[in-house]
Amino acid sequence: MNAIGGEFNEKELIQGLRIGDSSAFKGLYEKYGPRLKAFSSRFNFSLPECEDIVQETFIKIWENRSTVNPDSSFNTFLITIAKHLIYNKLRHLDYCKKYEKDIRSQSQRNTESPADRDLQTLIDKTIMRLPDKCRQVYQKSRIEGYSNDQIATEMNISKSTVENHLNKALKKLREELQRVGYVLFHLLILGISFHGIFKI
Repeated sequence: MNAIGGEFNEKELIQGLRIGDSSAFKGLYEKYGPRLKAFSSRFNFSLPECEDIVQETFIKIWENRSTVNPDSSFNTFLITIAKHLIYNKLRHLDYCKKYEKDIRSQSQRNTESPADRDLQTLIDKTIMRLPDKCRQVYQKSRIEGYSNDQIATEMNISKSTVENHLNKALKKLREELQRVGYVLFHLLILGISFHGIFKI
């Protein structure tokens, strides 16, 4: 299926991909995987990171194979998906760098009080006890700064589901803080934001 007259036949492979032909998928992967890896390397990713982008892109292509148009450029379709993944990865790396910088700065100043550390520990433990998707939504929203629309797209869920998970997470955190004696008014007076728990 992958060749006619000894030449690569993209349209035929895409038609095979659309009906779930794994050999067609493999043919497209072998043809475009190296190109996509080279494209990803332009963004200064490590080799493993580039390989991850290639794999994640082709996973999304397989999951959405019925929507691939055999009359359109597969390369364009591929790059469109990859660019979205690359953008999210770069955004995440920027967040991580900023987070590490903030941690180092806090460590150097060493001004955090024991009460603040105890509160943060309580918050972290509460977050870790949340259901998986609820925790993921909270972390992406309040820690990584993603919008609800971005979270919905990345996690393949509706925006209303994102909002429900976020509301549940915030409710649980507020209940836990109140249980141990922390009150919202007191925290606001102190100017404590802790991962945006009370961010509306």
